[in-house]
Amino acid sequence: MTTDLRPAPTTSGTTPMSTTAPTAATARSTRAPRRPLTPTLAYVRLELSRTVRNPRAILFTVMVPILMLLVFSGGGDADDKKALLASMAAYGAIGGGLFATGPRLTAERVSGWLRQLRATPLSPTAAIVGKGAAGLLLALTSAFIVGAVGRFGGTDISTTAWIGLCVALPLCATVTVGLGLLVGASFRSPETAQGATMLSYIGLSALGGLWVPPDQFPTWLQDVAHVLPTFHIGEVARAITTGGTVGLGHCAIIALWAVVLGGAATVAWRRGTTVR
Repeated sequence: MTTDLRPAPTTSGTTPMSTTAPTAATARSTRAPRRPLTPTLAYVRLELSRTVRNPRAILFTVMVPILMLLVFSGGGDADDKKALLASMAAYGAIGGGLFATGPRLTAERVSGWLRQLRATPLSPTAAIVGKGAAGLLLALTSAFIVGAVGRFGGTDISTTAWIGLCVALPLCATVTVGLGLLVGASFRSPETAQGATMLSYIGLSALGGLWVPPDQFPTWLQDVAHVLPTFHIGEVARAITTGGTVGLGHCAIIALWAVVLGGAATVAWRRGTTVR
C-alpha cells in the first residue's frame, strides 16, 4: 500500500505556498557584483593616496603658502591682500605638480621599480599617469585649503573666487606636471632630481612674480618674467580673486607651455631613459 505524500489541498482547492520571506543574505547574493577597477585605475588611486599622505609635499604646497600669506598680509588694502592670496595659492599649486612627479619618478626609475612593472598587468605608463594625476590632486588640495584661508580669514574673497581658484589652478598646474615628468626622465639620481625640482620651484616662483609683484622688478627682469608660465598663472589667479577678467592671452601662454613641456617629457620617456 502506498502513502500519498502530496500536501493536502486547502479549502480553496489550491496547494499552500511558503510564506517565508527571503533572508538578507539571499537578497545580498542576488545583487550584481561590484565591478573591479582596472589595474591602471587601481594604481592611480594608490598614487593619489600616497601623495596626500606625504608630509613633505603637504609642507611645501600647503603649509608654506599659508604661513607666507599670514606673515605678509598685514599691510595693504583689500585688493593687495586678495592679490597676495592669489599668488600664494598659485605658488602652492605649481609645487604640487612638481613634487608629485619629478623626484619620485626618478627614484622609481633608478630602483628598477618601473622595469618590474613590465612583469605585471601594469606598464611604466601607469606610473607616469598616476604621478601626473597625483600632481593635479595636490594642486587642487593646495588651492582649496589656501583659498579657504582667504575665504574665511582676513582676505574675505568670495565663494565664487574660491571655487574659481580650485578650478583654474589645477589646470594651470599641468605646466609643472609636464616639467616634473621631464625632470623624472632626465636625471639618474633622486638627490639630483630633488635639487632640480627645488631650484625650478623657487626660481619659477620668484622670477614669475609670485613672491614680489612683477612691477617692482627692473625692466629687464620684467621682460624675463613675462616669458615664464608662473607669471601668467599668477595673473590668472589674481584676476579671479580681485574680480577682474581672466585674459585669454595668459591662458594661451600657459597652454603653450604645458604642450611644450609635456611634449619634451614624452620624447624623453620614449627615448628609453625611464627603463634601462
